[in-house]
Amino acid sequence: MKKRIHIILPIALAIILPGLNFFSISETSGIQPDGFAEKWLYASIVLYVLWYILQAVSNIKTKYKNLVITAVVASFVFIVYVLFALLIFKIPNAIKWVFIVKLFFAAVLFFIIQFALKANESISKLQLEKEQILIENYKVQLQELRTKVDPHFLFNSFNTLRTMIRNQHPSSEQFVMSLSNFYRLTLSLNKTSTTSLKDEIDVLKSYFFLMQTRNEGAIKVSINIDENLLQKQIPTLSLQIIAENCFKHNRISSSKPLEINIYTDNDYILIRNNRLPKLTVGKVSGFGLENIAQRYALLKISDGIVNTSDDDIFEVKLKLI
Repeated sequence: MKKRIHIILPIALAIILPGLNFFSISETSGIQPDGFAEKWLYASIVLYVLWYILQAVSNIKTKYKNLVITAVVASFVFIVYVLFALLIFKIPNAIKWVFIVKLFFAAVLFFIIQFALKANESISKLQLEKEQILIENYKVQLQELRTKVDPHFLFNSFNTLRTMIRNQHPSSEQFVMSLSNFYRLTLSLNKTSTTSLKDEIDVLKSYFFLMQTRNEGAIKVSINIDENLLQKQIPTLSLQIIAENCFKHNRISSSKPLEINIYTDNDYILIRNNRLPKLTVGKVSGFGLENIAQRYALLKISDGIVNTSDDDIFEVKLKLI
């Protein structure tokens, strides 16, 4: 689109400006100038060439840049004046200076437009560079999240597994498989910034099985997903981040279980849990809701994440892509 503007704009200005000038003369005098089409063509060629001369001169890197631009424009105006005004159009002496002034103002107008275009391109470039830096930053954070093995979670899982094996728990083998599957899936989601809802749910199921096994009777999970939405995309490991927050910010006890409900509603997936606030909250990892919100922003998606809460319920809505 930007390349088209740079091609179309000089052509449009070169055609429109002489036309406006000639029509204004015709309306004022009531007489159409002789050689109307020919003069329009010559004037358009002059303005078109002037545009690219100004563009080339403005790219010159020198401390005398303004002086060079002025000299080049003045020389061009003089040459055009001699060739076209005197030799071709044979303009009377009374309006020679009018011709020069009009050409000068056209040069000023072109210079202002080109300056505005360059300023806009610079702003767009800076914005793009800023977004690329942010993207790289969140890629690093996401990569750290993927490869980060929480020692407490891992040690607790191994302790649970040891107890299960010692007591010959029938789910010991499934616990090992879920633990392996959870880390395999977590580390494999490293190709893009988004992943399918199906893959996210697979990670969650393995994670919830581990947590429910470790805290029997203290966690209740309900997952109700519309199968038609399973191929929709979602920021990678965003559901995992929210699930971890449920356990991080709430106490877990069999007397009052932590209830987590995950379900879809139109193009959103919702994660709701009852609030059982801990007296103390552990160290914040930095991979919370703000990280997810910023990743949606980078994907140019508004209202990607919405969270609501009251004294009893905390709910997060994530937009499916």
